[in-house]
Amino acid sequence: MNEKQRSRIKDTLIVATSKDGFISPADGVKLPSTKWTSKEDYQFFTEKTQEIGVMIMGRATYETIARPLPRRLIVVLTRDSEKQAEAARRKLKMDYLPNNLRFTSKSPQEILQSLANEGYQQVALCGGASLYQLFTKENLVDEMFITIEPIEFGDGIKLFENNKIYGNFQLIKETPLNKQGTILQHWLRRLN
Repeated sequence: MNEKQRSRIKDTLIVATSKDGFISPADGVKLPSTKWTSKEDYQFFTEKTQEIGVMIMGRATYETIARPLPRRLIVVLTRDSEKQAEAARRKLKMDYLPNNLRFTSKSPQEILQSLANEGYQQVALCGGASLYQLFTKENLVDEMFITIEPIEFGDGIKLFENNKIYGNFQLIKETPLNKQGTILQHWLRRLN
């Protein structure tokens, strides 16, 4: 996908991290982000993803919510899209998937091109680490909203391998979200 085509759709990475840079503790199954992030981050996430209208996430991230969300199209990137779609239909007790839920094995570029062809102008990248790294390594992320929660895990899943952000990003703004110390950072990709 060339830069002209890519400019048709804006990719926004949205994530919450611990103070020590983890997006999930070592045992994220027992403590998913929906349990350790602040209500202010939850509110920001909900409002921002509804504003954007399209969420792209990996299979494990989808399994933490396990249902379509109102006023958003959810695109789940998975190796076996048919198997995961069938599992979702069974879990939702439906013969078909709702219009706002899709499973795909396509490449990030193919997903973005397909969504752009449908008229979407922006997507929210909503986890997990493999998805974030895949999109940033391919230079597909235009901006990032990173919520830093005032907790430390000590171990777990890092946002980026070796804390390396792929691409050239600049911190634009830091906004305190609450008195407990939660901070929202807004980063923009610098154009070369």
